[in-house]
Amino acid sequence: MKHPSDPMEGMLALLRTETVLSARIDARGPWALRFDASPHVKFGTIVRGRVFVSFERKRPQVLEAGDVYVLCNAPSYLVASDLDAPVRPAEALFRRAPGETLRIGPKRGVAEVQLIGGYFNFDPQHAHLVTSVLPPLLRIPATAAGAAHELARLLVREVGENQAARGFVLDRIAQLILVSILRSLDRTKLRKRVGWIAALADPHIGVALRCIHRDPASSIVVGELARAAGMSRTAFAARFKALVGRPAYAYAIAWRMSLARDALARDPARSIGQIAFDLGYKSESAFSTAFRREVGMAPRAYRAAASMRA
Repeated sequence: MKHPSDPMEGMLALLRTETVLSARIDARGPWALRFDASPHVKFGTIVRGRVFVSFERKRPQVLEAGDVYVLCNAPSYLVASDLDAPVRPAEALFRRAPGETLRIGPKRGVAEVQLIGGYFNFDPQHAHLVTSVLPPLLRIPATAAGAAHELARLLVREVGENQAARGFVLDRIAQLILVSILRSLDRTKLRKRVGWIAALADPHIGVALRCIHRDPASSIVVGELARAAGMSRTAFAARFKALVGRPAYAYAIAWRMSLARDALARDPARSIGQIAFDLGYKSESAFSTAFRREVGMAPRAYRAAASMRA
């Protein structure tokens, strides 16, 4: 099988991302909303005004007009125009809001604060590929380079119009925003984190990652990956583990098993033996042993469970 050599492209394919545009706020006067903890990756843009986002025992961050933001597996948090305003539960207010917009404050006049947001649904078996590399709150300032802001403006315009295929267009724009965010993650933040995005940005380890993703069925030889990366074996092994969080061999096996889980769940016509062969295993037995070690169950049992979930 042909696999993309770009790790980001391969991982995005496994995510099977769906977008839900769930929040539009038009507000006037002082207000504060408490949002419950969420397992989703939320995103949005500040159309007008500014808001504070505050986690418990953390310094509030300010989001200004034009900023794009992402919340990942966020604990309970506060969004407010005024941190001293009475706090109200956001979910209860959204349930009672007519249409798609929560309106706060006086009904007349232009909204002082306006924001549009939503969240991404990922295949639960692969959601960790994104959630493991994003911080609880990521702000991309309006002044930052990149396509996220142009896409956000397009999203805002499409939300305000009722044209044909609106839902289809909004979903695609939001997914492009996700790609733009992953591309433009602040490298200074990444130095303090581990994961494939941090490694992909490294001029040496990024080469090795592309080798693994281009041909996941090939034999995993650390020395060959080190040579491709232009490093000694010892230096490569240490740097790969420091950036990715696991040794190169373990990462390559985990990626194989991600591909295997996807094939078992979504391609029932492919036999387990064919999946094993496509991923470089000489026998179904060897593949089953590796799969059970990584995933915790046999491939046949995993396929049956995935079929029941579907």
